[in-house]
Amino acid sequence: MNEVRPIPVNVLIARMRSGDRDAAAAFLVRFGDRIRSRVRAKLSGRVRRLFDSQDILSTVARRLDRFVLSGQLTAANEPELWALVFRLAEHAVVDKARLLRRLERVEGEDSVFASELRSRLDDEASEEGDGLVAAALESTTDPTDRTILSLWLNDLPHAEIGRSVGLSAEAVRWRWHRIRARLQDRLRERAA
Repeated sequence: MNEVRPIPVNVLIARMRSGDRDAAAAFLVRFGDRIRSRVRAKLSGRVRRLFDSQDILSTVARRLDRFVLSGQLTAANEPELWALVFRLAEHAVVDKARLLRRLERVEGEDSVFASELRSRLDDEASEEGDGLVAAALESTTDPTDRTILSLWLNDLPHAEIGRSVGLSAEAVRWRWHRIRARLQDRLRERAA
């Protein structure tokens, strides 16, 4: 019986550099346990309670896929690819921790929304991890609205978000109210 040999990593890298998303998927499937093991060591108890290493691996997979799809993958060898993958994983862990801190600190009119989002994350931690945040971003179909949501989650004020998207702070505030209302409706639908 012939044994199927795994595709050499250098071949996967060459295919990824040419935009082959299947090669990136093959790499992640083959080395997913190694990545998850590395991530597990970096997750604090607080973050681990809401996001496990599989959630982080999913985030790494999405980000690596974007690198490959956009032609931005510059890793020329295995050590460079591993450096990129581990950097993506570290950034994903930091992003998750930052999101939790952001949701805990929100005050004023956004506090109800932040509390609902945090509560849903707590409720779904064992099942979906960061799927809720990813679903919120994906369900926000307008690219400007998606950017506004992403920047709000990263704790930027309306004026700074406005500079990033080319709108006034007041226009961002108005759009944010609309985005927040839509997302609160979706959170309630998911809860029902």
